[in-house]
Amino acid sequence: MSRRGLLGAAVGTAAVGGVAVGVTFTGDASASEQQPAGTAAPAARHGRVREYWIQADAFERNLVPNGRDGMMGSTFTADQTTFHAVGYRAYTEHWGRPLPAGDDIGPNAGIPGPVIRGEVGDTIVIHFKNNDSFYKFPHSMHPHGVEYDNLSDGTWLAIAPDHPGGAVKYGETYTYTWRAKPNSVGSWPYHDHSMPQDLTPFYPGGGPSATGMDMGGNLVTEVGAELGLLGLIAITDHTTPKVDREFFLFFHDLYQSDVPSLTQDMDCFNGYAFLDNTPTFTAKAGEKVRWRIAALGKEFHVFHLHGHRWWDGVKWTDSQILGPSTAITVEYTEDNPGDWLYHCHVTDHMMGGMVGRYIAEN
Repeated sequence: MSRRGLLGAAVGTAAVGGVAVGVTFTGDASASEQQPAGTAAPAARHGRVREYWIQADAFERNLVPNGRDGMMGSTFTADQTTFHAVGYRAYTEHWGRPLPAGDDIGPNAGIPGPVIRGEVGDTIVIHFKNNDSFYKFPHSMHPHGVEYDNLSDGTWLAIAPDHPGGAVKYGETYTYTWRAKPNSVGSWPYHDHSMPQDLTPFYPGGGPSATGMDMGGNLVTEVGAELGLLGLIAITDHTTPKVDREFFLFFHDLYQSDVPSLTQDMDCFNGYAFLDNTPTFTAKAGEKVRWRIAALGKEFHVFHLHGHRWWDGVKWTDSQILGPSTAITVEYTEDNPGDWLYHCHVTDHMMGGMVGRYIAEN
C-alpha cells in the first residue's frame, strides 16, 4: 500500500566530534598504491595515514521500533516495518570486534556506517570485508569528495565485471586508498556501488522494482545502498571551526516494491522512520553546532530545522535542498532553546517518516 493509502486508512541520536578514536594513525601520508587487505599502509610525505577496518554486516532492522508515527498518529506492527538490512560497521584491526560508539565514528550501529574522518594531506586506508550473511551479494565502498585511483573507485560495471574492488564477494576482503585534498574539505557520502541485484527471491510475492532500471527482471541499481550501505565522510583543514556538537544525518528511502516485507514506502533518517524513532539530537544554549547531512537514492529532499537559521554561503536560510549523492554542512551558534522539529519539507517524505526531534537546552 502507498504511504498515502495507509495514512488515509489509518486517519534518533548521534552527537559526534573531537579527535579520532578507534582508528590507526601511522606515519605521514600521501598518494599510495592499492594494498591487499591486512597489509601495513605506507608512510609518505604529508599528513597521516588513517586506517579503518570496516565490514558490511547483515542484520534485521525495525524502522519504527516504537510502532508509532508521532506526527500523523498512525500505528505499525513490527512485521510491517522490519526488513533484512545490510550496513557498514567499524571494527578493531583485522575485523576483530565492532568498535564501541564514540565521538569520532558515531553510533557504529550499521545505518549509517561509521563516520570516516580525514584532514587535508591525510591518506585514508579502508580495509573492507563483506560479511553480508543474509543476501550474500557482492558489495563495495565508493567515496565522494576524496581523491583516489581507479583501483579504489569501488564501482562495478557490466563491461568490466572483474575490475578490482567493484564487487567484493561474500567472505572476501579488499583495501581502498583515498586521499584528502584541499578541495575535499566538507561533508560527503560514501556508499555501496556494486552489482545490481534482484531482491524478489528473498521476499516472495514482491512485484516489479520501483528503482530498478530496465535491465531485465527486478534488478535494483545500488541495492546495497537502499538496504543500508551508506555513510558520511568528514574532511577538515586548519580553517575548519571548532564546534561543541557535531551531528550526522542521512536521508534515505526504502520502497515497498523493492522490499516487500515493508507495507509502505519508508523515508528514513539514519535507518529509522517517524518522530521519536529517528535520532533525537541535543545541544545547549551558547554551543557551536554543526550538522553534516547527506542523501542517496532517487528523491530530492529539503532539510528544515524549526526555530533556527544559518548562513549557506550566499544568504541566511532555514531550509536547504539535497539531491541524490549530495551533502551539506550546517553551522550556527545555538541561541533559541526549545523542543524543535527537524524534517524533510517534501510532504510525502514527512508522511513517510522523515521527521525528527532537536532539543536545545538552556
